[in-house]
Formats: sequence, structure tokens, C-alpha cells
Amino acid sequence: MVATGDPIEVSDEQGPGAFDQLMRLEQVANRIFLVQSLFVPGLFQNKSYAEEMIARTTGLQAGSRELSDRVDIRLQRGAILEKRLQAATPPQVSIVVDEGALRRVVGGPVAMREQLGHLASMARLGSVHLGIIPLSYGAHVGLKGSFEVHELADGDAAVFFEGSQGDEIIRTDQAVIARYRESAEALMTVALTGGEAIDRLEVISAEL
Repeated sequence: MVATGDPIEVSDEQGPGAFDQLMRLEQVANRIFLVQSLFVPGLFQNKSYAEEMIARTTGLQAGSRELSDRVDIRLQRGAILEKRLQAATPPQVSIVVDEGALRRVVGGPVAMREQLGHLASMARLGSVHLGIIPLSYGAHVGLKGSFEVHELADGDAAVFFEGSQGDEIIRTDQAVIARYRESAEALMTVALTGGEAIDRLEVISAEL
């Protein structure tokens, strides 16, 4: 993992370098927006869910070293964020997830219930704001693709995209970054939030 004290180069990048910048940013950002329509955001995945998701989406074999390494990195990232969330001055994290992603059973019913329980536990933290777009809402801008916005205390910000053709991060075009932040905020206004979001997680879990 990257040392949080290292300087973060401001640049737009595609490929592995984009993911390296993301890992640096998520360790120091004071505001994070995660928009995901297909699966639980990586920073909030537990081990069983992460293993199944990474294996199925990459084709890596269960028990392989590469799969183990990727899962370990994802869990380390989540652990670092969780530690920050429990600090005296935690970052504010907004998560927008489509209900369809939460109803997709990854790793079997038991593993999925554990994942939903973990997400509910995190959503009870005062600095984590969970929004669930209900299936009844229909189409929304989040269906165009997942993205993350990370903002630093000094006003620097970036938007990150994870895709099948490679990762991309934009850090120099503030108009683009602002547009994606506005999209995330707009989605939160139509999502189930607070107790309603946690109630929906419990309903989905009970139906597994």
C-alpha cells in the first residue's frame, strides 16, 4: 500500500497508474462519492464477496496467487478506510448503490447476507451516507457506469472510472469532476437513505 505522506502527482492517467493514484487518494480524501450500479463498492466488500466477485469478473482460478493478492489489496484498502472512518475527524463517504446490485447473490445466500450486514454496519457510522436506488425508480444516470469522486481538503479532486478496458482517472478537468459530483449528489436525493436504506438491506437479506 502507498504511504499517505507521499506527494500525490496531479495528472490524468489510464491503466495501472490510474489505480495507483486512486489508492493514494482514498487514503487522504476528506470527501468520497462512490456510485455503483452493478455490485457493492470495493471499499465496502468483505472477503467472501470480494473473492467471488474478483474471480468471476477476471476469470482467475480459486486458490491462485494472483486472486489472493487482488483480494488482499481490496481488503487492505477497505480496512484503511474503516480505520479512518472511526477516527476523530473521519472522511465523509457517500455511497450510491442500485438495488439490483444488492439483490445479486454473490458467493451464495450466507455470504451475501454477511455482505449486506457489513454494509448496514458501515452505514450506521455517522460519516457514511448510504443511498439505495430502488428498483421501482426505473432508469437513472448511475446506470451509465460506475464512478468515484475523491476530494482533498485543499480542494483538489479527481474522478475515477473502473472498466473492462482499463481504469481511468481525471484530475485536471475540474468541470468534468464537478459534473460527476453533481450526478452523485442528485442520485442521493432520489435514493433511500438513513433508516430506510438500512431497512431495505434487512428486507433483501431476509429474502435470500
